[in-house]
Amino acid sequence: MHFCSQIQIMTAKVTRLDEIGRIVSKQAKVTVPPKSPSTPGRDRQKTVTLNNKTNAMNNHVNHDKENAEDVEMDVGSKDEEEQETGTDATMTAVNGDIQDPGAANQEEQEMEEDESRAEATFRHTFENISKLKETQLSPPCMENHGYAEMEPKSREKQSEDIGILFADLLDPSKGFVKDDKITLEVSVKADAPHGVSWDSKKHTGFVGLKNQGATCYMNSLLQTLFFTNKLRKAVYMMPTESDDCTKSVPLALQRVFYELQFSDKPVGTKKLTKSFGWETFDTFMQHDVQELCRVLLENMESKMKGTCVDGTIPKLFEGKMLSYIQCKHVNYGSNKTEAFYDIQLNVKGKKTVFESFDDYVKVESLDGDNKYDAGDYGLQEAEKGVHFLSFPPVLHLHLLRFMYDPMADANVKVNDRFEFPERLNLDKFLHKKEKSPANYILHAVLVHSGDNHGGHYVWCKFDDDVVSRCTKQEAIDNNFGGHDEDISVKHCTNAYMLVYIRETDILTNVLESHIPPTLVERLAEERRLEAQKRKERTEAHLYMSVQVLTEDHFYGYQGNDLFDSDKASFRNFKVKKSSTLSEFIEMLAENLKYPEDQLRVWPFQCRQNQTYRPTLLDIDSNLQKTVQEVSENESPWTVFVETVNPESGLKALPSFDKERDVLIFLKFYEPRTSTISYCGHMYVPISTKTAELLPDLCRRAGFPVGTPLLLFEEVKPNMLERLENYELPIEKMLDELMDGDILVFQREETDLSQYELPTAKDYYKDLYYRVEVTFCDKNIPNDPGFTLDLSLRMNYDAMANAVAQYLVTDPYLLQFFKPQSYREGPGNAIRCTYEGNLKDLLLYAKPKQPRKLYYQQLNIRINELENKKQIKCTWVNNKFKEEFYIQTKMEEKTVISYKIYTVQREDMLLEALNPSGATKSYRIEEIPKDQVNLGSDEVLIPVAHFHKEVFSTFGVPFLLKIKQYKFAVVVMGRVEYISEEDNDIRGNMQAKPWLGLDHINKTPKRSRYNYLEKAIKIHN
Repeated sequence: MHFCSQIQIMTAKVTRLDEIGRIVSKQAKVTVPPKSPSTPGRDRQKTVTLNNKTNAMNNHVNHDKENAEDVEMDVGSKDEEEQETGTDATMTAVNGDIQDPGAANQEEQEMEEDESRAEATFRHTFENISKLKETQLSPPCMENHGYAEMEPKSREKQSEDIGILFADLLDPSKGFVKDDKITLEVSVKADAPHGVSWDSKKHTGFVGLKNQGATCYMNSLLQTLFFTNKLRKAVYMMPTESDDCTKSVPLALQRVFYELQFSDKPVGTKKLTKSFGWETFDTFMQHDVQELCRVLLENMESKMKGTCVDGTIPKLFEGKMLSYIQCKHVNYGSNKTEAFYDIQLNVKGKKTVFESFDDYVKVESLDGDNKYDAGDYGLQEAEKGVHFLSFPPVLHLHLLRFMYDPMADANVKVNDRFEFPERLNLDKFLHKKEKSPANYILHAVLVHSGDNHGGHYVWCKFDDDVVSRCTKQEAIDNNFGGHDEDISVKHCTNAYMLVYIRETDILTNVLESHIPPTLVERLAEERRLEAQKRKERTEAHLYMSVQVLTEDHFYGYQGNDLFDSDKASFRNFKVKKSSTLSEFIEMLAENLKYPEDQLRVWPFQCRQNQTYRPTLLDIDSNLQKTVQEVSENESPWTVFVETVNPESGLKALPSFDKERDVLIFLKFYEPRTSTISYCGHMYVPISTKTAELLPDLCRRAGFPVGTPLLLFEEVKPNMLERLENYELPIEKMLDELMDGDILVFQREETDLSQYELPTAKDYYKDLYYRVEVTFCDKNIPNDPGFTLDLSLRMNYDAMANAVAQYLVTDPYLLQFFKPQSYREGPGNAIRCTYEGNLKDLLLYAKPKQPRKLYYQQLNIRINELENKKQIKCTWVNNKFKEEFYIQTKMEEKTVISYKIYTVQREDMLLEALNPSGATKSYRIEEIPKDQVNLGSDEVLIPVAHFHKEVFSTFGVPFLLKIKQYKFAVVVMGRVEYISEEDNDIRGNMQAKPWLGLDHINKTPKRSRYNYLEKAIKIHN
């Protein structure tokens, strides 16, 4: 006699061999297909199984912390190529596929032959079972390159593993033992593996979608829409030729659909989410697939307007219903026709889809206190309900498995059994029957599950990037819910959303000929460019970057050296490291449009004195050396390319004698405007007297020859040296003469002291302390602010004046704040009497980050504000609504932790108020009219809201007027009266009694993570 223990492992994770061993009989050697280590965090999923007999998907939605969602769709046994080749007259269309009467047998044969089948059955016969004392191990077996071995266990434990007592096994009347033998069978099933080389296209004919983090819900929806072939055709036909490839949602959707149809690997969705206007942060948000479906369909419908596919979305997804109210006794009522894209069905207390539809169209009686206002007829008894006028070709049924539980104050999931058929007829729910019957075939099942399930033929499951097959039973029956007793199905695994397709031509084939050639060409060009970029990335180690500067980059620069490396707009070249200097110069000549003899390369070099200047490159001796050698492996390599001035009329650059000449750069300082002007460069023989340079300097500055000049050498930051003896040769005048030295000159005047920075030396000293500071308004979130060049030696008044001048306001109407050291945002306020300088305020600024200070504009002068005491107050009226102007008698209450602490006396001085304490605030409110004058027998009792714990107070506390009675506390017959003084709360109420209202806090909770609160939005 055979005993069969059928055990199904329903998990989308790759089950480890030792995990399988703990599930199946511990006496068997169990063989499973190859597996990878299990991937953590994959127990919350949304999978899509498509019926093709409709089509397939399986993707994840991290809907909550404990559960996930699967969608299953039937994909059929024929691949697309076979479906496109035509049909025989005897074949019939089933779920958009063409099948002949022998299709079922063919599918069964395919199930037996499919090498990707993730299941196995093992059998072993144990002999002399009556003499078994401790343990007996079946022989090892191996299949599909993997096996699992179980440890020996006691015979009592073994019998528990197969779900039957060992004594019952041996009982002849039970029929398990024959000829003192028993045969055990173990069936093992596992899903397609993640994290290994699984060829979804080979095994199923389809590919999946990559998960960006928490985009499983989107993946399942995209697969569902992709297999809605009429919609896919319409998306392909949308005109996108002139669309921006980064912002066009239609183009991004066309790209995803095209790759799903023709790619052999899982398809990415980053370009699609980028077209939505989402950031990386948005792809880790948890959302509901139905919400995304509505938002995406609305977006597509608006983009299709005015095109050749205008109206496709409503034609496919829109149904009509009539909401009505009809009076029973008078001829009066109201009707409203509404469109719907999905139907929400109750699951609680319902067994099937049909019961939920009956409940949906159930007539509600409006009577008693709920009578209908019939206008001139007054309040009337009436009937309220809905009639379905039409159902769409693609019907989305949203099963309401999530309900609010007031006791738990949270949404809970309804895991009750809820059956839905593969074929659905809805004629009985139509107000008037349509020309064609409302026959639907199940297209997709969205399953919400604590674990995943899958794996067997006919239906296909799309689990993000992995596509596998599953049985019809697993896709439909196992997702009804209510599987508390079935160990093969997780009790929380159940359908959450159903997609039915009307038996029409919705699923007709989409061929490449249906795709506009312009779209195919554009997508092919995108792939070519992406392949080129990938090639560049893989070959990046073979190239080096060269940053080229010309004299145009030096003009207008006001700082040390010749340019600002952080702001300069270099001309960048990617040069092969193996290229020779000659080839590099040839490349420069071609790109800069100069002959080779009209340009010369001067590499920049860091000097020991912290300067960065051009230096000589001996081109003749280095011409055949590689660029990598010449640059000494520096990347990026920065060079100054000297070119012939087009106005000079020269045919080539003048020769440069590296032994006798030196390259000098010139700058002119204007004290009137405190600015520096670049005046070009020159080749100077080192024996030339400085006086011989003065006429050329005058001409470059636009002065008459002979104008007296002051000369300085720019040695390093904050160091300029005055050159005085112009009769000395340049090699003796300049200290350590080198190519790239800089001369700064200015006109010599009799009264330079009239200027703020009289000489170039003063300018460079001020420049040394100059810094860019960004000022942001603290009251504007993420304010980019404005940037000013300020001196680190500025005091508070100078800084305030500079900011006030920019804002066109009074400096005393500004308050400044230091930045926080640990995160972005304003910190402590800076007092207007601050004695330090700007350098002290920016002491803790992060390196290589913008230096920031925060400000706010005031209505009173800052010195007055700092002499006042700040008290946190809330103004409310007698309805506990916030108001700004109160024109009635008021009283002030102290509120701590949502409880009234004291009622302040009117004659109390403000100086006596102590605002210390983070939880203390003052509430100034209108006194209710019935509390203005209290009788001798009346008293006010403070009332606060709390839930379960008295420390969990919330809401708005208030005072309740009651008649004053003599209260007593009675314990075990002993009476203790509460004195009248204890009842008086008009004074300090610390440690005094208060009345608590214990109820659920229904105010919106602020999530710890703000991203969970955001609704889905498509911004483009």
